[in-house]
Amino acid sequence: MRVRFFGGLSVATDDGDAVVPGRGQQSLLLRLAVDAGTTVSARALAEDLWPLDVPDDPRAALQSLVSRLRRALPAGSVSSTPGGYRLDVDRRDVDITLFQDLVAEARATGDAARAREALALWTGDVWTPGEGFDWLVRDLLEDRAHAERLAAAAPARAAPPVLPAPVTSLIGRDDELDAIRSRLTTDRLVTIVGPGGAGKTTLAVETARGLAGAIVVELAPAAAGEVWTAIAGAVGRGMRVRDTTGATSTSVERVAEAVAGRDVLLVLDNCEHVTGEAADAALTLLGMSEGVRVLATSREPLGIPGEAFVDLGPLPPADADALFARRVRSARGSEPTPDEHEAAARIVRRLDGLPLAIELAAARSRTLTLAEIDAGLDDRFALLSRGPRLSSERHRTLRALIDWSWDTLTDPERVALRTAAVFPDGIGASDARAVATAFGVDADTLDALVDRSLLTRRDGRFRMLETVREYGLDRLRTDGEEERYRRTAADVLTVLAARWERDVRGPGLPAALAWFDANDENLTAALRALARAGDRRAGARLLRSLLWPWAIRERSDDLRRAVADVADPTPPLDDEPTIVVEAVALFSATFPEPGGTTGLSPEVFLARRLELEEAAHRHPSEVTALIPPLLRLAGSVLAAGDGDAARTWHVDVTDAELHAAPPWSRAILHTLHAGAAQNAGDAVTLGVESGRALEMFTEIGDPWGTGFASQLRAEWLILEGRLDEALLVTDRSSDAIRGLTSVSDFLQQRAQAVGILLRLGRDDEARARAEEIELLAGADGSVRALAQAAMTRSSVAVAAGDGAEALRSVERIALEPGFPDQVVAWRDAQRAQALLLLGRHDEARDALRSALDCAARSRDFPIVATVLLAIAGWNAATGRRSRAEEALARAAAVRGAADVRDPFFLWTRARLAELPEAPTTEGPGIRTPLSDVDAEALAPLLDEAPLD
Repeated sequence: MRVRFFGGLSVATDDGDAVVPGRGQQSLLLRLAVDAGTTVSARALAEDLWPLDVPDDPRAALQSLVSRLRRALPAGSVSSTPGGYRLDVDRRDVDITLFQDLVAEARATGDAARAREALALWTGDVWTPGEGFDWLVRDLLEDRAHAERLAAAAPARAAPPVLPAPVTSLIGRDDELDAIRSRLTTDRLVTIVGPGGAGKTTLAVETARGLAGAIVVELAPAAAGEVWTAIAGAVGRGMRVRDTTGATSTSVERVAEAVAGRDVLLVLDNCEHVTGEAADAALTLLGMSEGVRVLATSREPLGIPGEAFVDLGPLPPADADALFARRVRSARGSEPTPDEHEAAARIVRRLDGLPLAIELAAARSRTLTLAEIDAGLDDRFALLSRGPRLSSERHRTLRALIDWSWDTLTDPERVALRTAAVFPDGIGASDARAVATAFGVDADTLDALVDRSLLTRRDGRFRMLETVREYGLDRLRTDGEEERYRRTAADVLTVLAARWERDVRGPGLPAALAWFDANDENLTAALRALARAGDRRAGARLLRSLLWPWAIRERSDDLRRAVADVADPTPPLDDEPTIVVEAVALFSATFPEPGGTTGLSPEVFLARRLELEEAAHRHPSEVTALIPPLLRLAGSVLAAGDGDAARTWHVDVTDAELHAAPPWSRAILHTLHAGAAQNAGDAVTLGVESGRALEMFTEIGDPWGTGFASQLRAEWLILEGRLDEALLVTDRSSDAIRGLTSVSDFLQQRAQAVGILLRLGRDDEARARAEEIELLAGADGSVRALAQAAMTRSSVAVAAGDGAEALRSVERIALEPGFPDQVVAWRDAQRAQALLLLGRHDEARDALRSALDCAARSRDFPIVATVLLAIAGWNAATGRRSRAEEALARAAAVRGAADVRDPFFLWTRARLAELPEAPTTEGPGIRTPLSDVDAEALAPLLDEAPLD
């Protein structure tokens, strides 16, 4: 494929010219073509495609745009990669990138022929799809100007500076080198700032190597008061300096005489330990002559007015991987094998992409396997304790690298560094003052560490490279202070979490969840610290704040484990957090994990329940108001044992409790009533309670509650046949919970809308939404999300009568052992529907037997109704009218009403219409109530009874 933009857009393929329709697809093609063959991040694409009007969900919009572009181009032209997309064509097959590469080569070599070859490609103005690509046009016009100058007369090459040739080749850092060179054309003082081992010296020397008259001043060996001596020595080696022993001659005067009237770049390398003197020297140098420029390298800025910066962080992953592979080959003679790629990538990631750390680790591959190096990084300072014999002392070991910075810190800065080390997620800028105060330092100290390249500040957080963090932890362990620091961190996080927890039940939920997400590892580390300290009461205070955020994020396993670690029935129930956590512990004990047993007797449960209910009344809150009804529910489940009530929830709330409860708590109780009614097939109660819950949550402004209640309301509207209203409510629900709950839960809401569209006969819209669900599920990658996407696609195919496509979709679902019974039942029922469309009746019956067992075990009435509908379809397809009618009646009874617009219901009715009327002598059906959901009682519906 060949793509042209000069003089107009054209895409030539082996099959002729391809047409790329629409501005969105054309913009995406152009942006990918600019970096042909290279991954462009999703964020960069979104910023360039929608610079002024970003979609609500840019990732989903981008996925949709990529999908459409792929259909316009030859197969395999656009690849998905971790974090972005790539146009898989050679740069020589895109005219604008070929033009840029030829100009770059011409500029590097002074080759006029190459410049003329580039200009020959400019057959007309560069085509763009509209606004938003001015930057590209400017870059191309600038390259054209360079090419035209070169084509007219190739300039003589400048004599190279007298600098040592590099021992190893530079890998990566092209962007940073370009930035340094660009800054030096506009600014006379440029400082390369970055952490130790990032390669600041390498880039500074590489820059100097390309400029005539550059002099490198190595300041690492210089002590206080020796900066000008080092500068004079370097200048004396690089240019003629007046030789005099006169008493009035100083280092400053000698340097001033040498640089007077000359264009010279002075590289002041490694300024961080003499920052003040280096800053004074740089300022003095700049005043000596207008032709003097200074390029400094330091772990912190010099702090001079007019100072320009180039920040040097870790290497990008691809460059870091390439550096490690090259250095491993140097050490042992071969690059990492395919079997070692995972270990190699993990090593590079754990070393933060720092070039020096990567080189030290790669050198160990001479005697260690990569797996051994990876394991050894658990104690990275011991592993990387030997470096090149001739390297500087501070670069010989990983510890020495950071010791160099540590030695320059003040006492408060050392406290701040060790503080940041016990916050694995970093510290939010808004939390910095509270955290700093807890550790007895000023919040500005964290900013000082940013200036010293020991912390970074991005996305509103102070963060630390993992290697620096390990160094801080190692210092704490050496000083015997680790547990004290971790306990202080846990205490301040408990206070902050309690503050944010107050916002999770209302309009502040999105911001609150963002805080809990950003501090997730901080909070779990705090829980572990409190558990190690044996302070369950403090652990309960912290866990109390995590309960609702974790519940919304569906982190039930984490919640169960944390409750087990923190709960303690012996202390008095004299504060709200303890009461809530103990109530959750008792509630969880009644619902053991699959395969487990409760171990609770009804008598023990009742005694503890009454204690907790009484304590909840003494300490009223939005959460304690829920304790009595939820514990009564758990008690009824425990008393029922394995009977039907064990999984049929009934929330028993007195009028007094409902009246006394705060508004949010009342809304939750109405929602629970609605959910119980849906599961019991009580359509009337479902309508009343879902309406109340939705109204209250909307008034409160709680987006999660609004979304949950909307889903239940939509289910009732479907049963009532009010499908347009149901679609409106469902779409609003999806908008409400977007980004709040798990991806699989969000996709479940989106799938509900697909089902409504199918019932409305709007199949094309349903198919388009199903494709969006597939894109989102693919990006998420979880089993639940992928299963939801496949089931949605299958339902669309069933509605279209395409059994083969429906079956292919279902068979893509790979459920892990222990998956919820209702999901397995749903999958098997959907498979049976696909098989029935294909006329494979025996296989369909086998799938339905499995589905019926799982549905009955789950006691999920809507799922049971779905299975019964599929059973009705099997009976109708095999000529068993009376059994089909009975299955339909039972499905309606279990669901609360017949879902008469369901596509498979319509299919079943059509099959029944083809059958003769049932004989009046037909025997009775199953003699159990229509709402019975027992698998053994319903099994005869799948028997091979005589045909009607």
